This record gives sequence, structure tokens and C-alpha cells, in this order.
Amino acid sequence: MSLRKIVKEELSGSIAKSYVAQVSRFHRVQASTMFHEAAEYVKSELLKIGLKDAAIEQFPADGAKKYWTYTSPVGWTVKSAELRLVEPEEKLLASYEDIPQSLHTYSSATPSEGVTAELVDVGVGTKPADYEGKDVKGKFVLATGRAKPVHEQAVYKYGAAGVITDTVTLEIPNVRESLDIPDAHAYQSIWPTAEELVKVTFGFSLSKRQGNQLRALLEGGKAVKLRAKVDARLFAGNLDVVTATIPGGSKPNEEVFLVAHLCHPKPSANDNASGSGLLLEISRTINVLIESGRIERPARTMRFIWVPETFGSIAYLFSHEDLPSRLVAGINLDMVGQNQELCKSTLNLDRTPDSLPSYLNDLVFRFMEESVKEFDTPSPFGSSSTFRYATGAFSGGSDHAEFTDSTIGVPCIMLLQWPDLFYHTSMDTIDKVSEESLKRVGWIAASAALTLANATFETAFQLASETASKGMIRIEEAKPRSD
Repeated sequence: MSLRKIVKEELSGSIAKSYVAQVSRFHRVQASTMFHEAAEYVKSELLKIGLKDAAIEQFPADGAKKYWTYTSPVGWTVKSAELRLVEPEEKLLASYEDIPQSLHTYSSATPSEGVTAELVDVGVGTKPADYEGKDVKGKFVLATGRAKPVHEQAVYKYGAAGVITDTVTLEIPNVRESLDIPDAHAYQSIWPTAEELVKVTFGFSLSKRQGNQLRALLEGGKAVKLRAKVDARLFAGNLDVVTATIPGGSKPNEEVFLVAHLCHPKPSANDNASGSGLLLEISRTINVLIESGRIERPARTMRFIWVPETFGSIAYLFSHEDLPSRLVAGINLDMVGQNQELCKSTLNLDRTPDSLPSYLNDLVFRFMEESVKEFDTPSPFGSSSTFRYATGAFSGGSDHAEFTDSTIGVPCIMLLQWPDLFYHTSMDTIDKVSEESLKRVGWIAASAALTLANATFETAFQLASETASKGMIRIEEAKPRSD
């Protein structure tokens, strides 16, 4: 039986989804105590799988510590939070216990009795012009801008008590708009630095429907008052990075790696419990196949990495200066589990940047193309596949960018289902995750990684030929047309 058939037989979309469901139970904000709990879960599962060197590495995160040019976030923990409308009527608007994403991440605590104040609509709320002629000192502001710049203006500059937002970030016309998900609470974060800890307050993310209801009250001329209670703490914490390896046989000092970011507010099932859960299933699959004798131990070491997005990769690479010289290539798993019809998504291969051209792009895309034959039943009229896939230029925005940076120079691509209707909202829940997508993407990633881990001179020649022929096609397509 071929390697790809063996991998397909063992790798389970059901087991992968169960891992995704478990990861999505944690409120996985970078440098938080809740993220550490998720990291401990991943480590414990790796040990159960049989990866004996599974470990959590910790790197200081206090809002001041720098890793190269990146400033670490602060540590955070939260016990409870709620926002209530108290005038002109009594009504619970948001509860952290019910919807964790309703609380802006890195919010600080209120007094135990809470903060009661009037609400002022400041429009977008990210520029000084939004505050002209408006007294917001000691009040709540209602804004449609992103939390961090709104806090910088409203709280730090004009003395507001707190911030209320009701926007869906990264709207895409006709694909992903607030009107499509009017009851979603968007993921919003304050991201305070160490210098801002003395003045940071709190914020809440409401749905667009709730925001419009508050605006209607304000436009009706009524005084609108809210009461916020937050039990949270900001402190000097750590960035937790989980790692484990399957040691190589003949070339253990060369490594092929797979990485996924473990962070984001609960539930964040597709972003990125899906990548984290699938990475657990890939590591289980490969280890089981080796231990059972169905495949030989790969020549090169296979490394599995779970990080707080960007910050974790940077801190890890910063602290392991010898690692890039051992890394052959990598695959970043980010938002890979979508039910494509529910989420309106397509599996995209984000290529290495043009400054770091690589055979890796064509290798992984070949497995994406071959997955149609492997997973979809043909019909008399051709393929019956409804699976959508594409490849595009490097866009960054996830952990592959850190490895492909010119200072590191390791080829790494990203597999990403995009766009996603429920991205960065409270509606990114486990019911949007597909076992079929997880199994297919897992097969693509595991097959490509094992190909590289076992690559010989013959493999290198085949990859070079493939890359050259595909490259000529790309050059031809890029030529300007004379007509």
C-alpha cells in the first residue's frame, strides 16, 4: 500500500474534530492563564500519543520585553464580567461567562461595585475628530472602530471610563458583512503595553443588533446609562510554546516542522482550534504508523509546534538561534477545518514570498490537487467534487511569515480556509467545523511533510523538475499580453 493510502486509512477526521472541540473549551488569549491551561492540555495529549519529549517552553511576556522588534503582550486572567443597561430600562447586555468574546481581551478590573456611567456615541471613535464637541470623560463610548485605537483615543486621551464596540472586523462586501451575522460578538483586544497598564480600563464587544438598539435609544433623546463589572487582572506573564518531535532515523539533525497557533478567545473553533486539533491528529497518526511498523521512521526529525500567534513564533525563534539551520521546510495550519458551504470558504495555499522561492509551494499544491482524486467520487460527467481550493501569493498574517522572514529564511507555507463568514466572532463554533475538511487537509499536510522527511536525491530531482515546469507556466501567465 502506498504512503498516501496508509496515511488516509489512519488519519481520522472524527478524532481531529474531538481534539478541536477540546481546545475550543479554553479562552486562549496570548500570555493568559487560560492559554496556559490549553497548552497543558495539548502537552498531556502529546504524552498520551507517545511523544515523550512533549514540553512547554515559556518566554517572559510583560508588555515591555522585546523579542527582536516585537514587544511581548502582558499576562492576563479574568474571572467574570458583565455589562448591563440600567437606564432607560434594566437589561443584561453581555456576560463573560456566557460569551467570553463579549469582553475586550486585556480588560482590567472595575471596582467591586462596578462602574455606572452615561453612554456617548462617538462614531468610529479612532480619531480626535470623532470626539469634537463631545464630553466623554468618565463615560462609556459606543464606537464602530477596532478596540485598541478606540481605547487609545477615548480612554487614554479623553478620559472615558470604558469602551463599547459593535463592529465586525474585516468585512468583505457580499461575503462577510455585519448584516449577515447581526448577533455575533466580534473578537476585540486592547493590547496594552507596560506603559499603558496604569491607565488601561475595560471594554465590551456587543453584537451589531445590540449596538443599533443602543443608538436608537440615544437618537430618541433618552439618557442611556450602563453598568460594567469586570473581575480581571493584568500582570507579568509568559508566552507558552508547546513542542514535540518524532526523531529522525538517519538524519535527525534535519527537521521538517508543522506549526499551528493555539490562541484566540473561546470558542474560536476554526481559528484556530482547527489547526491546533488537526496538528495533534497528524502527530498521532504519524507516530502510530511508525510504532505499528506500517511505515518506517522518517529519515528527518518531524517537529510539531503550537504557539501564541506571531508572538510565540518570534519568541521561540529568538530563543533558539541554532534552530533555523536545522529546519528544512514547514507547513502552517491556520483555520483548516471549515465546513466550506457554511463558512463560504476555500482552502488556500499561501505561498512563500517571492524573496524566498521554494519547491514547497508546488509540492503541497500537488497534494491539494490530488486530494480530489483521493477523496471525491468521480461521475460519468467528470469530477463530482465540491471541494474548493486555490493558491495565491504570500500574504503573511500568520506564523509562516516569521519563518519565511529574510532574517530566518526557512521555507514555510500556510494552509488556510478563507474567507470565513464567522471569523473572529463568537459564532466561530464547533458546528462550523467539518470532519471531512480536517481529514482532507490533514492528509495533504501529513503526506507532504512525510515526503520531505523522507526525501532523497531522487526526490530532489523530481521536485526540481516539477518546480521548473510549473515555474515556466507561471512566467508565461505573468507575461503582458500584446493585444
